Amino acid sequence: MRRSSAVSVAVIVPTPELLKQMVDEKPACWTWAAFASVVFQRWGALEVRKIDQVLGSPVQSTGQLQTGPEVAQFVTRQLRAVDDIIAELTLFLSSTAFAEVFGAPDENSADAEGIVRAANQVGDYYQRLLELAEDCRSHSVSKPYMELVGDCTRFIYQALQDFGRFVDGVLERLEEQQRRVMLGQGVHFEPLELRTTTDDRLMWSILDQLKAME
Repeated sequence: MRRSSAVSVAVIVPTPELLKQMVDEKPACWTWAAFASVVFQRWGALEVRKIDQVLGSPVQSTGQLQTGPEVAQFVTRQLRAVDDIIAELTLFLSSTAFAEVFGAPDENSADAEGIVRAANQVGDYYQRLLELAEDCRSHSVSKPYMELVGDCTRFIYQALQDFGRFVDGVLERLEEQQRRVMLGQGVHFEPLELRTTTDDRLMWSILDQLKAME
């Protein structure tokens, strides 16, 4: 915890034990600090796997994609899975249930267990995206279709990068609430938002290759 004069302000903690201590004591900003702590703990637990993806570390093949129909079906399934995850997360973040665990509009009636569950659910969405990227790289693909599967992988990486910016936004939200407390304004809930980006050139490349395989 960080202290300013007589004000005790919660900060991100690295372990479940410190998280429990924080939610028991409930210093100012504990809701956002707890949420951010769990999100960052989940993020950190997947760091090695994420780095392996970025560096293109060798992976063991778990499947083969040899024919056009096989590749088209696989890529289409991956793209839809990404869209589903983003849609689910967007709906979750904008839901009344998400706001209620924070005790919106302030944190007086916040639900500690609910906040931890919500943060873990966010972590689950990120893990699902990472697993989709790993699934692409773990398939052996015949040469004519390597570009398409590579484009599909890059599409998933783009979603992972969007998620990374979302996690940065969680930290910024906590810092914003900490500043409010320091100024004597109190904690105020505002919804989080996942901002997505679209690489039109990449998307059209994927669609054109899928169209050519029909």
